[in-house]
Amino acid sequence: MKNKITDKLFELAYTDSMTELQNRNAYEERLKKLRKPSSNISRITVIVIDINGMKEINDSYGHFSGDDAIKTVAKALKDTLGTKADIFRIGGDEFVCISESNVLPYISQFKDTISFIDREKLYKLAVSIGYSKYHEKYTKSIDDIICRAAEKMYRAKKDKK
Repeated sequence: MKNKITDKLFELAYTDSMTELQNRNAYEERLKKLRKPSSNISRITVIVIDINGMKEINDSYGHFSGDDAIKTVAKALKDTLGTKADIFRIGGDEFVCISESNVLPYISQFKDTISFIDREKLYKLAVSIGYSKYHEKYTKSIDDIICRAAEKMYRAKKDKK
């Protein structure tokens, strides 16, 4: 009985209830491990995803549609990267994927999945994506990889406006 309670508490603490992805707490725990000096980040790839026009989806079609957009992106991420990366929902419509292998080829598959799903929606479902991987010359920490991925995502978001 004690293990079931402990497992449930762990699940509640580290799982996003809407998407069933890992949540911000789990993300912060993963970063703590990757920031340790003994951690090998030389194989790390980070992908940062943000849903475009989330406010407009919520304002025009209601929060149910906004929730649907978040769940749809989460499912597409699970379907394309689920076994290859740790996927986190770190904020309202923001996601981060951390992998110890090169998952960059799967980005186009994820984009194709979103484009296919977009045809079925009342609203426009689009995402901005940034990615980065370890680079011997520019990477001193996991934070460097995340910052480069986030910068690329924000540039992509700005270019779409």
